[in-house]
Amino acid sequence: MTKRRESHIRDFALLFTGQTVSQLGTNMTSFALIIWVYTKNGQVMASSLLAICSAIPYLIVSLFGGAIVDNANKKKIMLICDSIAAICSFVILSCFMSGILELWILCVVNIISGFMNAFQNPASQVAVSLLVSQKDYARVGGLQSVAGSVIGILTPVLAAGVLSSGGLGLIIVIDLGTFLFAFITLLLFVRIPDIVKEDQNVAFNEIAGSIKEAASYLKTNQGILVLLSMYSVLEFMGAISFDSMYSPLILARTGNDEMAVGTIAAFMAAGCLAASIMLTVMKQPQRKLSMMYLGSFMCLVGITLFGMGRNIEQWCVVVFFGCFGAPIYSTYQTVILREKVPTSMQGRMFSLQGMITGMLAPVGYLSGALLADYICEPFMQKNGKVQQLLSVFVGQGKGSGIGLIFVAAGLTGILFLVVLSQNRKIKELDEVEIL
Repeated sequence: MTKRRESHIRDFALLFTGQTVSQLGTNMTSFALIIWVYTKNGQVMASSLLAICSAIPYLIVSLFGGAIVDNANKKKIMLICDSIAAICSFVILSCFMSGILELWILCVVNIISGFMNAFQNPASQVAVSLLVSQKDYARVGGLQSVAGSVIGILTPVLAAGVLSSGGLGLIIVIDLGTFLFAFITLLLFVRIPDIVKEDQNVAFNEIAGSIKEAASYLKTNQGILVLLSMYSVLEFMGAISFDSMYSPLILARTGNDEMAVGTIAAFMAAGCLAASIMLTVMKQPQRKLSMMYLGSFMCLVGITLFGMGRNIEQWCVVVFFGCFGAPIYSTYQTVILREKVPTSMQGRMFSLQGMITGMLAPVGYLSGALLADYICEPFMQKNGKVQQLLSVFVGQGKGSGIGLIFVAAGLTGILFLVVLSQNRKIKELDEVEIL
């Protein structure tokens, strides 16, 4: 048993290393493409459209993806998804080198990536549950957050350096190299124990039955449903503000200063890193919901104050504080799901989490972009009494309308958090073991 556990730890370490390296390359490409799209089009809608194109296909197939993941080989799914991601990056590189890269091409690629992520994400989450013992869930979550934070710090630094010296093409080449490393590591060296049925061919009626089983599970365990609902509301508030518009807000208020975006992104990652290190070394608390609430409150306060920021120094302090809460929230939300939901059901639950979020995320991206470009920004450029009053909080000039959206989203999220936290069913998650 000891040797088996050690083997699983080795497999997790190799899987974790490969995926982390790959994620660094992916994030560098995403960082560079956001700047490329915004500077080329000058509208929030352009960058938001990319996020929408990723979210909608994820929404369409996520629940079916989770059912398939629960009934199929996780390693095979991850390998296929990694291959598709690499092909997408190669297409972008080819178009860029040929001088024909346009927004619509990136949208098509993101649609394909969205479909791929609907299978990749739940497969990766379940793989971790299969390789790691329950007592280590929180520490592993913290370790994943540490890696994500380090990536967040390195991404703007490396991407900015590569952009200035080798351009977007070189970044995508690096991205392809990281994909190759992750693929070979997973293919040749990682063994993932699987919960699969003897019949590996997943029929449609079996998938439909799996979905019905998930619905029945949520009906019985309403605390999990409320937890997922809370997650989706908070994610929506992030989507309508920070997720899609933090770069446009910075660029609008700094005269398209790309280094400012990179600097603030580094402080975001530093906040996540500090919290992640704390999570890996601290004793796991008994009341995980309290930690989840603390993390989400810090995130929402960070969104509110970010909209009020006027300069790089203020934004750096705010994002460090807000992003300190992000790993706390995500880690304990995931821990609760892993502890309370049977492993055989987790693929569907993680997919359902993505699907619920996906239902609201495109609406958030689109709403935020429309509000920014056509309502809030033009409104804040007027010189009325209301504008003068609001300018006390969000400033004046370009970007003030975007800042107003941040403040509204943050305060609304705090209100929802307070209301949902009083639900009796979600309180029971800290009191009883859900079967």
